[in-house]
Amino acid sequence: MTNSYGAIDGYESVGTQPQQHNPAERSRSKPWIIIAGVVLCIVVIFNNPWASSSASLHLVPNNLDSDDDDAASADFTDENRALFYHDQLVDHFNASDTSTWSNRYYASTEYFKGPGHPIFLIVGGEGSLDHGMLYPFVTQHLAPYFGAAVIEIEHRFYGPYQPIVGRKATVEELIELLTPQQAMADMVRLASVFKDRIDCSSHRPSTEYCPVISVGGSYPGFLSAMFRLVYPNFVDISYAASAPLKLYDQSADPYVYYDIVTKAAERLSPGCAHAVRTTLREAKKLIELLPSVQDAVKSMNMCVDKVPEYITNVTKLSEEVMTAVSFIFADYNMDAYPPGPDLGLYKACQVFQENKTKSPLEKVTNFFQLSRELDEEKSADEDTCYDISLLLTDSDVSGNTTTEWSDAIDGNMWDFQLCTTLIDPIGVSSDSMFPPRKWSYEDLTEYCHREYGQSVTPQPFALVQNLGFDKLDESDASYILFTNGIQDMWSGGSYLEDLSDTILALNFENGAHHSDLSHVGPSENDTEDIREGFVKISNILERWLHEIRNQYN
Repeated sequence: MTNSYGAIDGYESVGTQPQQHNPAERSRSKPWIIIAGVVLCIVVIFNNPWASSSASLHLVPNNLDSDDDDAASADFTDENRALFYHDQLVDHFNASDTSTWSNRYYASTEYFKGPGHPIFLIVGGEGSLDHGMLYPFVTQHLAPYFGAAVIEIEHRFYGPYQPIVGRKATVEELIELLTPQQAMADMVRLASVFKDRIDCSSHRPSTEYCPVISVGGSYPGFLSAMFRLVYPNFVDISYAASAPLKLYDQSADPYVYYDIVTKAAERLSPGCAHAVRTTLREAKKLIELLPSVQDAVKSMNMCVDKVPEYITNVTKLSEEVMTAVSFIFADYNMDAYPPGPDLGLYKACQVFQENKTKSPLEKVTNFFQLSRELDEEKSADEDTCYDISLLLTDSDVSGNTTTEWSDAIDGNMWDFQLCTTLIDPIGVSSDSMFPPRKWSYEDLTEYCHREYGQSVTPQPFALVQNLGFDKLDESDASYILFTNGIQDMWSGGSYLEDLSDTILALNFENGAHHSDLSHVGPSENDTEDIREGFVKISNILERWLHEIRNQYN
């Protein structure tokens, strides 16, 4: 993966300022993704001090235990082995509450070259970490390149290990405890213990100081940037992929999300947008002409007994079917890298573009069937009908949320965050290929009151007022790298231009939702822009690590 000079095979290290990208060159996705190509400047770096030799550590902190009974046998060499920090505080901002819980995490010192080398802190987000570490680019490329340790910490309230043990948390508890601020405090506390346990100094001038690089994509990308902003004395560098800061500070266009999904689909399969738009328009009319909800549901091979109770007429059903189609397209767009006919996004387009003899309702039926076939979690013995409730909430304003997992713990927790301070305005414009759907704070508030009671009222500006991330260019912030796939819908809420010499943006024309993090590194399957991006990211981090070292020595 690296040559004798520490550079990536096939490329030499780039030590100069990275090229700025025009924001018009965007294209991204998470439910929205993609990537493009270019070449590189070339400057050979003859020495990589962050990859110097030293034995890997195989240690288990006293209160960082494995998931089995024999904690002493655990070590940090298996990145996919679940570990637990049993002294995590339930409430970091209430000095009188000293109660603790067991926070799941993963750690690896496989490539760690000893004190003085970096630690990559992979930020947990809105989903349980059941299968080990995320982001192969970090664990399999950046870690060996820099001789770094890696730790990934599960976000509180996601997954089976909850801060409130033995019962469901109350709404009042969630308001106080399920926040980005509490989650960041979890990760700083746990990572501090991990840092001490691998003998890293916390004194920056020390040669044994281990710089911390936070890494995340999407909501965790936002948290990664916030780590550097809120905890500059602990986090030295932030790598934030597909990080929708402008969405969360409410400055992004609320309709850009699905506009980008539309453009990405059209780019991948020309003619897709027109085919989807016209088919859905006609399908909506046909649904509303049917005599009953039951008849309409059967006509699309949906599970009759799984239709949410609030859908009492065919007009409401047609609206929710359109919402479900847009959710699925967005999900496929998120995984749309590398570009090609094997992608779910391309196959979804083909359902609408091919078989011109089929009726609009038949195409919608086939679309949902494709969704079932591409869902790896579906077992062969399940019902053959489509369960639309999996994409909807149990309230009749579900179009104002982005949850796609209403029956799961993770989905409920994410839904709650979207109802408190993590407000993401996402509607559907008339320019998209989906039927227009307005978005408003009023509708979201109505939804949240119905779901959680009057005490849960969305506070769209509370987060930015508390954390101050709306004017990064006017702040003292530094060493933040934003990466964006221009085909990713989340790019519409991210920074696409450099804000300063140390707040940079790299945009990948073919990239999807944090495509850079999800792949190991340059390979024959990667588009040229992503291949170039891997090198630029490595070199930016390397340059910043040198600058940090020089500041204190």
